[in-house]
Amino acid sequence: MQGCAPMKRRKTLLLTALLSLAMPAFAQPVCAPRYPPPTTVAAMFDMAAITADTLDALPDVDVAIAARGGQDLSRYGLRHSHLAFLVRNDQGGWDVVHLLNRCKTDASDLYREGLVNLVGESSITTDLRVGIPTPAVRGALKTMLNGAATQARALHEPRYSMLAYPGSTEYQNSNQWILEVAAAAMVQSAGGTALANRTAALDWLKQQGYTPTRMHIGIGKRLGARFFADNVAVTDHPASERISGNYSVVTVESVFDFLHRSGALERELSIPHQTPVPAVAATGVQPPVQ
Repeated sequence: MQGCAPMKRRKTLLLTALLSLAMPAFAQPVCAPRYPPPTTVAAMFDMAAITADTLDALPDVDVAIAARGGQDLSRYGLRHSHLAFLVRNDQGGWDVVHLLNRCKTDASDLYREGLVNLVGESSITTDLRVGIPTPAVRGALKTMLNGAATQARALHEPRYSMLAYPGSTEYQNSNQWILEVAAAAMVQSAGGTALANRTAALDWLKQQGYTPTRMHIGIGKRLGARFFADNVAVTDHPASERISGNYSVVTVESVFDFLHRSGALERELSIPHQTPVPAVAATGVQPPVQ
């Protein structure tokens, strides 16, 4: 029966999400748990299922780049905050491969999770932005991200900063890792010399004219971040940026702009956010017949 398919999809997504929570890649600091309301959880699973169905309908597409909401960056004119690769696995489902900074520490790790983990609570407020790379770039990305993902891991810097400077290898944020792996895939798909490390990737991006976003952060926020936030560092930025408060940062928008301008994306999709359905209170009163 056709009606069984969505339910089966949601059960698969639930199992994947539970396994991802039960088996982290490495031991992480203990964070205070979050428990979204049931209506939000339902919206998360709905958005994940719609994303999987949308990608399944695209012939020969086995890798995509997705951007979710999350951190509120609206004061900077930015709608999305976090990038991830979506990779079709051997079972035909979709894995999320991305860099995460757990518990706001000064370190990051690479994770392979389910779609529900990516969309999260932003599924009720922000559309999912999905970029479909060209066939050649998709092929290179699939090779880089499969199995142990040795080449992609070589481009990972565990020292994390939300404001990592795009011209330095000292720190890295989640969007920067996606950008550098995509750059390596672009070079590989064009038959060029492989970008074996972050220095090579950053040099290539500079040569290709990648332009980061400039974010102005006031002195109050800068001092607060310096003394109270482990996951924010600005020592890698030029003195001129630290003095002015105008920081160059790799953002979702700057990455998508670069990929479009470079011809690495063949199209873009938008998965709509989901409106939570409020639960009906059990009052014992029958609703009127319409």
